[in-house]
Amino acid sequence: MNQHRYTQTPVAAAIGAALLLMAGTEAGYAQSAPQSPAADETQPQEITISARKRTERAIDVPLSISVISGSEMQDRGAIRLSEAAVPNVVFLGPENNALPSFSVRGVQSQNRANIGFDSGIGVYVDGIFMGRGAAFNLETFDIERVEFLRGPQGTLFGKNSIAGAISVVTREPSKKFEATASADLGSLNLRRLSGYLSTPLGSDAVRGSVAVYSGKRDGYMSNVATGAKNGDEDVTSARVKLMIKPSSGLDLTIAADHLKDKSVAPSPHILSGYGAIAGSDDLTANENLPTLANRTVQGVGGTINYDLGSGLTLTSITSARKLDTTRTSDTDVGPLNIIASASTSAQKQWSQELRIATNRKAALEYVAGLYFYEQKASATSLSTFGPAAPVLSSIRNTTGNTFGDINSKTAALFGNADWNLSERLTLTGGLRYTSEKKTLAYQQVVTFPAFLASSIPLENDSLSTSNVTPLLSARYRIDRDAMVYATYSKGFRSGGWNVDNIAAGGPTSFKQTRFTDESMANFEVGAKGTMLGGLLNLGASAFRMNYDDIQVTQQVQVLGGGGAVVGVVTNGGKARSEGVELEATVRPTSALRISGGVGYVDARYTDYVDTRRGTPVSFNGNKLNNAPRLTSNLSVAYSLPLPVGSLTLRLDGRHTDGFFIGRENLATQWIPGYDLFNGRISLAGESGRWDLAVYSNNIFDKRYIVAQVPGGFAPPIGAGANQTVTYGRPRSYGIVGTFTF
Repeated sequence: MNQHRYTQTPVAAAIGAALLLMAGTEAGYAQSAPQSPAADETQPQEITISARKRTERAIDVPLSISVISGSEMQDRGAIRLSEAAVPNVVFLGPENNALPSFSVRGVQSQNRANIGFDSGIGVYVDGIFMGRGAAFNLETFDIERVEFLRGPQGTLFGKNSIAGAISVVTREPSKKFEATASADLGSLNLRRLSGYLSTPLGSDAVRGSVAVYSGKRDGYMSNVATGAKNGDEDVTSARVKLMIKPSSGLDLTIAADHLKDKSVAPSPHILSGYGAIAGSDDLTANENLPTLANRTVQGVGGTINYDLGSGLTLTSITSARKLDTTRTSDTDVGPLNIIASASTSAQKQWSQELRIATNRKAALEYVAGLYFYEQKASATSLSTFGPAAPVLSSIRNTTGNTFGDINSKTAALFGNADWNLSERLTLTGGLRYTSEKKTLAYQQVVTFPAFLASSIPLENDSLSTSNVTPLLSARYRIDRDAMVYATYSKGFRSGGWNVDNIAAGGPTSFKQTRFTDESMANFEVGAKGTMLGGLLNLGASAFRMNYDDIQVTQQVQVLGGGGAVVGVVTNGGKARSEGVELEATVRPTSALRISGGVGYVDARYTDYVDTRRGTPVSFNGNKLNNAPRLTSNLSVAYSLPLPVGSLTLRLDGRHTDGFFIGRENLATQWIPGYDLFNGRISLAGESGRWDLAVYSNNIFDKRYIVAQVPGGFAPPIGAGANQTVTYGRPRSYGIVGTFTF
């Protein structure tokens, strides 16, 4: 099998060298909300988080965590989770929010929207689990902070957080009136408007807030076949919160949110073969059907915190959520109507968490609780051959449709305790027991000829699983602001079914597409520290994760090949992922702040031999899919005092190494690495009531590949095969104004 030489670009090397000189960190320490120009920005800004379901300092948590505040996300120009840059966390593929995919330490969330698959990365908003991947890539216009937890989080977050968890904390209604409005106008006819209003409602005991967002932008891919611009943005979102505090020991927060996304994903550029246009620009497409990426995400939730006295708090989190998606794709990836695909999905979920936790320092601090989750998901997938030549006459206007339901019920019991044996030494133990049952009702109805596919009558199947996920940790505090730790944790991802199209020569039953649970054991050591009165924040971790019964996704061509592919998941033996994370923030002067991170991971199959096709094929030693070896980011911000306020010059850079998208590690499965830079110049008023900034993202207009796939259909099915690549967004620029009342 072909291996690829790994190279480190000069930019990546420079970023890594800068971070090593700073020594490494917890990213969020210096990333809290900006202070007024009159404030002393050299003073330490202590960050508290809720990653372990109780409020504590980030520096005290024996886990590898990056924390980014909402204001820092804005300063970076990151409007979605996928645009945040943290070590060993990578957003994969084109900008398709109905089909997002993340990789953490070389372990991928998922790369299909198939409802038979679960994500390996859990995304939570205010403690509420987002059940399907299409709800993951949220706009960040009203967030307080985002916590990126690396490694299995099976004890406190439960199933399907095998690679890590992303916890989003939104802003709470304030005790006094606050209002913020922002307008962002830029290239490609960009128009982003957002607003936030928070106010007491009659008294401090009742407070409410409303946040709204609208983002529209023209596409950056010119589609010759239709004259349209693909790869656009068309999103509206809102969140409403009501907080009631009838007494000092009781508070109730009710929240509702709604997001409507009518975006069209970027189209591939055809490099060669069917539909290729000689001499065309990289940002030119040539397909007759746009790639819709529509989604509607909505839900309500209620959180109750009650102080029981004796240092204990009882918390209840109840939620009901709904998700609908519509996706289309030009399966032949070309200008003719050869085959088109469309899919829809609908999901409803209900969850309830009830927990009790200590709320003050003691020899024993703990959290324990119960968790219940129910999901009902349905989906359809329709493929249709075109009505005329060059489509083979016997398959014109024929269709293939798979549809059905997968429902699941989960119950869990969990606990996590810290034993403070001395002022310096703390031992932590945690355990979670999870029980889950899934049911399948699916069928396939086709009018294709038998040499392509056959109908499969309605089938019912079920699977049940139970799993225990432990955590053990030791933390030694060198002083109040420095500690070292060692942690062992475990997580699992539940099994499911491959409910994509089943082609001729494949399984004859959906029951045969079942795959089982996978598990991950993580061994991690790390250190965190704050020095020089908070001017220097350091953090580092080293890990090894052992992956058993790994769920491997293989892209398999169907319906005659070319662009029609399905993701087939099988359990593929064992793998391991090992590496390091370094993060640092330093303030050499009150005017200058430098921060960044480096992540290195080597993720490989260690015991994976595929015998499904008769002849054994070994993948031992090959890299895992979508596992870049090196990721790094660096931010430099310099502020100058002016008579009207302050002027800040900011540069952000990030590097992502190349990676393979297939288990075979072929040269045709290689996505090259890239470096991206964003710049921003902002002027903030002395009163803190206004801020005006000009910015440019992808300053050097880097053409970087985010996906590459074969397309087309060879005769007599279609007009020929082709090879395509999809590019990320080109250089953009704009001006944004923010006003606070």
